[in-house]
Amino acid sequence: MKFYTILSTILLIPLLSVEAQTHSGFSFDLSGSFSPELRFYDDNFGNSSAIHFRGSYFDRDYTRMEYSLQYARGFDSAVSYVAGLSASAVFQVTDKIRIKPGLGIQEFKMADRSCRTTWRTILDSIFDLDDQCSDDVHASFIGFTNLEYQLAEPFSFFLQMSYRTILSSVNKETGTELITGPNGESIESTNYATNHSFYGSGFGFSAGLRIYLWK
Repeated sequence: MKFYTILSTILLIPLLSVEAQTHSGFSFDLSGSFSPELRFYDDNFGNSSAIHFRGSYFDRDYTRMEYSLQYARGFDSAVSYVAGLSASAVFQVTDKIRIKPGLGIQEFKMADRSCRTTWRTILDSIFDLDDQCSDDVHASFIGFTNLEYQLAEPFSFFLQMSYRTILSSVNKETGTELITGPNGESIESTNYATNHSFYGSGFGFSAGLRIYLWK
């Protein structure tokens, strides 16, 4: 239960009587992150770092939530890139300080051997081809709290703490078999099985700068 207690603490900070940010509009930020422990299935990428690019929109009029698109590079040489979506509540604690607890979902695109193109995967699925290099899939669910300090407008500085869980679908080779081709020749076919697992992947910390483009 320790994991759920920590995650709940991160997400529920704080339940304060504060007013939300007073402007709707877009913002962009650049940040660097550090993960003391980052687990992927049987692999553990300790002390990993990454660069994050994020575009956000704060909707004050209806939901009073901030919605973001994110793209990141780094973590480990086995990771090609990370892309995802997130949503967070916005609490304006003082004129300059905001706290933003939220949730996000991200996909870790692994730097697989020769399966880098999405089109090949789509064609394999449609025509039921024998994909000899199926890529692993890691869907990440992340809870975070962002503490932001407004510098001279339109710039702000922020710190973020997060905890990541991952749903992995990993392709494992189970063996080979000989099948007969259309001309009677013998063809060796490789069989795969997909293993699914859900687990905690570790804490992460990030810091960055944001620029606001108000309405």
